[in-house]
Amino acid sequence: MRERDLTGPIPAGHCGKTPGIVRSRPGAQRQLTRLGVMATLTAMGSSALAEEEPPLGQISPNFRVVGELRGRIEANDFFRPTLDPKNGVTANQNDYAFGHLRARLGVEMKTPWFDGMIQGQYSGLYDLPNDAFAGPPVGPLGLGGAYYKDNGSTNPSQVFIKQGWLTLKSEAVGFKGGSLKAGRFEFAEGLEYKTGDGKFDTLKKIRVSQRLVGPFGFTLSRSFDGMNLVYDRPDFNVSLMASHPTQGGFNTKGMDEISHVDLAYGAVTAKRGALIPDTEARFFYLYYGDDRNVQAVDNRPVAQRPKLNVQDLAISTVGTHLLTVTDLGPGQADGMFWGAYQWGSWTNLRHEAFALGAEGGYQFTGVPLKPWLRVGYFYGSGDSNPNNGVHGTFFQVIPTVRQYAKFPYFNQMNMQDVFFQINLAPIENVKVGIDFHHLFLAESQDLFYAGSGATSRSGALGYFGRASGGNHTVGELVDISFSHKLNRYFSWSLYYAHAFGSSVTGNVYQSRNDADYGFAEFTASF
Repeated sequence: MRERDLTGPIPAGHCGKTPGIVRSRPGAQRQLTRLGVMATLTAMGSSALAEEEPPLGQISPNFRVVGELRGRIEANDFFRPTLDPKNGVTANQNDYAFGHLRARLGVEMKTPWFDGMIQGQYSGLYDLPNDAFAGPPVGPLGLGGAYYKDNGSTNPSQVFIKQGWLTLKSEAVGFKGGSLKAGRFEFAEGLEYKTGDGKFDTLKKIRVSQRLVGPFGFTLSRSFDGMNLVYDRPDFNVSLMASHPTQGGFNTKGMDEISHVDLAYGAVTAKRGALIPDTEARFFYLYYGDDRNVQAVDNRPVAQRPKLNVQDLAISTVGTHLLTVTDLGPGQADGMFWGAYQWGSWTNLRHEAFALGAEGGYQFTGVPLKPWLRVGYFYGSGDSNPNNGVHGTFFQVIPTVRQYAKFPYFNQMNMQDVFFQINLAPIENVKVGIDFHHLFLAESQDLFYAGSGATSRSGALGYFGRASGGNHTVGELVDISFSHKLNRYFSWSLYYAHAFGSSVTGNVYQSRNDADYGFAEFTASF
């Protein structure tokens, strides 16, 4: 009588009789196979669950505590003007360092019917210079001067509600893709949806979004009080937003809403590949109204510039962007086009302006360092004649200005920027970037502008302009950035920039026509 072996089928590649082993009955063999597959699947599922650890702060399936702590030490050796009290240049402290601390703590809620969030923020600045604002003809001498001007203190700090919103989901009643968010929230135009492709979404964030409206995340940040309606489908996204911005950016008093600034935004985005292979396309409209008790900034004599509560700003912007990333040869090629046209009223002037930018790059993905080379050009129109009744300077609204001016002594108003970038990835989670910019004015009869839009209820427009002296060339900027993500909770970064001044900056900063800026930063978040 044969001894039956119930340990399984004969190994593949064997046939006939095997000494000491007799094939099992077919029924028993099938049963054992099923049991083996079930055991394997169970083990795989347990392993996957073990790998997908819940994020820190997840207190239940519907609630999560979220937090952030960010600290930074910033050092400036800015351009320096000559003291000239008779003409308004009353300070010229250009060499200083200061500290920055931002802490956030909030609770997120997610349910099938609605999502919500409440988040508080502490903003603190330490050892700001009190003599780095050079007066109206020159403005702040670096970010420390801008912080002091908006806060009036060398050590300002504040605790306030950063976000508090509720989103109603239409999917719960059978209407897929719709949602309505109301309350206080962050908003970044151009980031209406994400593709899930890390490189594509990174380009959207740093080279497309927030050119006109952004939360100004590098500094104390701003929020928006209002509503955001979204209809999102596989091939397209429609987003509508109406709001008032809060104070923020350079102002620590972020609880206060700037009720005299009105924003309305709408965008239709054809998602990546929906119309053109590997390409996303967006068309947008933005309205900005401002009747604060502040004075306009333009190339007219100061006495001819009305205050906005007498003659307001009412500016419409239409624009578009195209963004593509595609596999090509041993790597990936990318391209971007962004353009906008503006019209409306700039106090008692007719406003007509435009801007456009084009960029392209290529990354070698299969070689060490994964070098990514990019070139680009941006043009923001300027005003060539202060006496013709038309304001032709492109208005940047309320952007996250450091996205496009990492050393923000300039912005995209009356500006031409030709740039070259090299991005490297020496090891996993480490990124190094080197940028070179050649900067020159679009119109030499206009001002040399800086700033990032409304950050306070009163006091200043949020932009300042310096006389060009009829000159054209601003100079060159070279910078290097380093970032290291230690793990999902901790990261740190370093940045250094040197600006080589030319004829435009030399007209304003007679004592030092070069500038240096750098910082060290750490971030912990969950």
